[in-house]
Amino acid sequence: MSPSNTRSINGYTWACGLFAAVGSLLYGIDSGIVSTVIAQQEFLDYFDPFTPSIKGAVVSTFGAGTVFGVFFAGWGADYLGRKKTIAIGAVIALVAGIIQAASVHIGMLIAGRIVGGFAVGIMNMTIPIYNSEIAPSHKRGLIAGLHAQFVGFGFALANWIGFGCSYSMGQFQWRFPLAFQCLPALIVLFGIFWLPYSPRWLLEKERDDEALSVIKRLRGQDDASVRAEFHQMREQLRFEKNQYVAGWADLINRPSNRKRVLLAVLVQAFTQLSGINVINYYQTDLYKGLGMQGHTVTMLAGIYGLVGPLANLVCLYYVDTWGRKKTLWITGIAMTVDMALVMGLSGGFGDSNNMVGKGATIAFIFCFTLIYSLGYNSIHYIYVPEIMSMAIRAKGSSVSIVCNVLINIVFNQVSPIAFDNVGYKYYALFICTNIVGAITVFFYFPETKGKTLEEIGEIFGDDVVVADLQQVREKIEANDVEMVEHAEERR
Repeated sequence: MSPSNTRSINGYTWACGLFAAVGSLLYGIDSGIVSTVIAQQEFLDYFDPFTPSIKGAVVSTFGAGTVFGVFFAGWGADYLGRKKTIAIGAVIALVAGIIQAASVHIGMLIAGRIVGGFAVGIMNMTIPIYNSEIAPSHKRGLIAGLHAQFVGFGFALANWIGFGCSYSMGQFQWRFPLAFQCLPALIVLFGIFWLPYSPRWLLEKERDDEALSVIKRLRGQDDASVRAEFHQMREQLRFEKNQYVAGWADLINRPSNRKRVLLAVLVQAFTQLSGINVINYYQTDLYKGLGMQGHTVTMLAGIYGLVGPLANLVCLYYVDTWGRKKTLWITGIAMTVDMALVMGLSGGFGDSNNMVGKGATIAFIFCFTLIYSLGYNSIHYIYVPEIMSMAIRAKGSSVSIVCNVLINIVFNQVSPIAFDNVGYKYYALFICTNIVGAITVFFYFPETKGKTLEEIGEIFGDDVVVADLQQVREKIEANDVEMVEHAEERR
């Protein structure tokens, strides 16, 4: 085992990854807040009549804003840098929170949700890329997975805020939770100046000295392995830039990029087709359908919100050991079984007075988020940026995330209507999609754990000019600079 694979993560890398992930709270808070806000009686009275179609619009228009935010980030992350793009997202999120909290009619609330979606689209695309690019290869899953961890934490936090506010009176019951979205945006804005630029982005802009300085700080030392990592990044990026300047068309024109984009789209699609966000957004309706009432509904939402982040911690601890592929397909099978149980129990006990059966139904709804958080929750954020080359990382990631968002929009709009018309039978759709996802991952997805972002290109048939970091380290340690320059090429 090479020295780099036994080295612990430097405290500075932890600090940067954790701070960037504060922006990830926005996605979790926005998702959790809407599920509890639409259950508050004061909210329903203020916006009466609040029909299923309006409810679907309030939830799903958030996704429409996300689409535009993702495409903006696809441009901004490359041209402005990951750091500045995150800062722009924070400013927009602050404005969105103010609009939503101050809403006086449903149109203003929906407008605020669209603006908030734009901000979340920026964060959801840029933060996983940034954290992937600052992380050491042997712990990239852990650092990149912080995005999903903070999304889950934000979701749980929002649910408990909703539960606490359900005991309040008047418009505070729903305005305060919506205003709470401003907090992570303010934290990011105050601290963004201390966040370093991504070293790979700096190298792409030929700011080599700055990049080397950042890498040294991220690794906490200046030795042969750090300089070898710098050489690998620099030479591979220069090689790729000499080959071609990537545009949007190159996502399709180059065979290796087509495979990358297809895999990225599939993992994002299977994430939404799991049914997780249908349960997340409409869980309060599910509890009401099982006979729960009053504060019990928001309390269950709060407990549900804690399950995911706790399970996700287990995933983050082991993801660089388990690998991405195995975790994804096993998770898909487990979610299929769990969804079948939720469907069967809902059909059998939903309209009965059997509280044991209803309790079992709620338990398996909780179990679903636990299973999802052990696998898909973090890995779809980890896998997409790491399979992309630097030339298309922002563009390819944006395409896959837009696919995720579009599927989410469809489900958010049709799910209230589907539950209203077919009830528990709606779960059958997700039983099918989860098993299809598990089979596809098992037979088609390559494993990427432990490889540097540059080495992963070899999986897709790209030329990798610095494939053996151990050789580079040895040459640097021997102070044989001339040999280093020649040994880095691999034909």
